[in-house]
Amino acid sequence: MSGKGTQWFALVIAALLVAALGLGWMGLRPVAPATAVPTVSLGIQALCIVTPSDQARSLVADDILSARKSVLVECYLISDPTIVEALQSARLRGCDVRVIMEETPFGGFSMNKTVRNQLRSSGIDAEWGNRIYSFTHAKFVVIDDSIAWIMTANLSKSAFDKNREILVRTCSQTVVADLVRIFWADRRRNPCVAGSLVVSPVNARQRLLAMLRSSYRSVEIASEVFDDPETCRLLQDLAQQGVVVRVLVAAPESIAVNAATRTEMEGTGVAIRYLESPYLHAKYIVVDGRTAYVGSHNLSASSLDENREVGVMTDDSTVVSTLETTFANDWDTGR
Repeated sequence: MSGKGTQWFALVIAALLVAALGLGWMGLRPVAPATAVPTVSLGIQALCIVTPSDQARSLVADDILSARKSVLVECYLISDPTIVEALQSARLRGCDVRVIMEETPFGGFSMNKTVRNQLRSSGIDAEWGNRIYSFTHAKFVVIDDSIAWIMTANLSKSAFDKNREILVRTCSQTVVADLVRIFWADRRRNPCVAGSLVVSPVNARQRLLAMLRSSYRSVEIASEVFDDPETCRLLQDLAQQGVVVRVLVAAPESIAVNAATRTEMEGTGVAIRYLESPYLHAKYIVVDGRTAYVGSHNLSASSLDENREVGVMTDDSTVVSTLETTFANDWDTGR
């Protein structure tokens, strides 16, 4: 290489080094590859519904009432009269209706035993969740092996009328098939693989933390409970690398541990606010405005490692935009 060529090459290398250092000084990270986190396509008919909203109740009930052959429900709490009546109506029309619910909800207060008896008296196969899990906390519905609802919401009046919840409806046959397989594994007390979904205690910790690690610009989290140590450490690391990390949690008057987590995270760059109204029961994550998670998982050790939980990770634009708008509005009203 000639003298001039050597000088030119050295200048290029120096410029690249200066640019790289400049990015570091500004706290910027390189753009993450689009394939950093595997996502599921929900299809063009996907819906993302936010509660409080009577529309959510009506849409779920209408799908059940329109069932022709089968309805599968796995849900921590079931008590909403409209939903219960829809399940009974579907069975009366000859549909195969099967339900899995939690036998001993946290705190011991629920209508599950009463509702289970109601469903059974209507000829519905209603069973308790597999006791190998601390709680059957999943929340999903599958109609006719063709329509699926993946929800943060229990099928209760408060979920539809009082809480902040997210419900996603999809006709994705990948999602439907995975939910059907999980349902039958839980009904038969068998283990199962997660497939395309985020499932505890199978792959949830690995998948959700990988999603967070893929961030290069922003992380927005809504979680009723937030106290998982590994997740807290990861969010602190991301904030120190320049990622804007914001977390919405339920007010400590309802979930005391959230206050301890907020105190622990002070000064780390992770911003945490309490949403007092509506009650925050939603569980979702948006990374870089491009990838979203919605499901039953709280960011707690028990939820990630011990419960039966189910969620979906997607880049569906309808879901992402709805969650971003919801988060922005709730963040502004949080304290």
